[in-house]
Amino acid sequence: MAALAAACALASGSAALAADVNQGWGSWWLPPVRSQHGPAIDQLFNWIFWITTITFVLVEATLVVFMIKYRHRPGVRKAHFTHGNTRLEMTWTIAPAIILAVLALFSKKVWDNYRYSPSSEDPNRAIVLVVGEQFKWNFIYPGPDGHLGRYLIFPKPTDVYWPNPNKDGKPYIYAGVKGPAELPYDKAVAAINQYVTGVNPLGKDFSDPKGDDDDWTPTPGRALELPAKRPIEVQLSSKDVIHDFFLPNFRVKLDAVPGMRGRLFFTSEMTSKERELSSRRKYTIDELDAAFKANANSEFTATIDDEFKTEGAELSAPKGSNAKAWRYVDKPGGSTIVRNGGAVTAAAVTKLKAAGVKEIFAFEPGYWDLVCEELCGQGHFTMQGKVFFLDDNEYRQKYEKAKGSPKVAMNDVP
Repeated sequence: MAALAAACALASGSAALAADVNQGWGSWWLPPVRSQHGPAIDQLFNWIFWITTITFVLVEATLVVFMIKYRHRPGVRKAHFTHGNTRLEMTWTIAPAIILAVLALFSKKVWDNYRYSPSSEDPNRAIVLVVGEQFKWNFIYPGPDGHLGRYLIFPKPTDVYWPNPNKDGKPYIYAGVKGPAELPYDKAVAAINQYVTGVNPLGKDFSDPKGDDDDWTPTPGRALELPAKRPIEVQLSSKDVIHDFFLPNFRVKLDAVPGMRGRLFFTSEMTSKERELSSRRKYTIDELDAAFKANANSEFTATIDDEFKTEGAELSAPKGSNAKAWRYVDKPGGSTIVRNGGAVTAAAVTKLKAAGVKEIFAFEPGYWDLVCEELCGQGHFTMQGKVFFLDDNEYRQKYEKAKGSPKVAMNDVP
């Protein structure tokens, strides 16, 4: 029933997320699905929801009827006690067993396609290593060779040598010694903590040639970029405590556990640019004002051009530039409130309202939310990220440096 747990968790926190939510009556249910395996997860969730809901209502209604019908009343004969009804007992035992068996078989099919997808052997799949740490995400791309290097290998107090972060073959000196074993235990632990914090935060093995061309950064928090409409393999681990990698709109959710390497597979059906285009619409100023009041982190980008120009916008040439751009102004010839392609902030909405602008064309930025669904510490609420889905060629040029299919093989896992 693992898929059931995943589906329930997906439903629990998704409606509150700002990016890519349903409009109107649909906003209280699951967010729009943007992955190929997502509809099967939703179907499983819906079946389980309605089966359990109908069963709950029937059972509670029966209890209420029986409490009223067989309540204590003076002069009424007491109930007749029976030792049981074999047919009835077989019915309420066999029927749930059949329902649970069918759900279990369907859950296994959905779960296998998500965790052990046929795309796991696809040489064209894109691979990314995600490492959680309090309270940010790290993303590592394998580069043109399609192989990830070794990471999360940290020195121990008994190690004779420090890992060499320069890969020059010479013994690396840190904290005045060649290795933590030369220090007393307490000082060795303190030196290791300093090494992990300042020298090699991801525990990269610089002697592994597979990692020479990896795209990585020692500083966590950058945005995650993945290709759309192409199989993706996400490898998951953690640097400190258990985290949870959760993409609500893609029905992707799995724990990142220290010392383990989790894997999941999915394919996005929408690029970030397509999301921006699909969200372009006319917003009233009151709608935007309500959105910012409900969620101060709401984001909108102005769309002001010949196709999406509305009242209150004018064409102007910015100072020192020959280019012309649509902009909203506080009065004819006045100062700019927001320019085409600019961020629509809460302050800008207030000024637009004061200037008499009643509506504006805008769109939501083309990223999706990445959140941690595990209580990983006091800063858990800050462990958020942004995920952009690029056109496949754009992704290959940026991270694989080639338009052709990379040579990808199952990576060695330490």
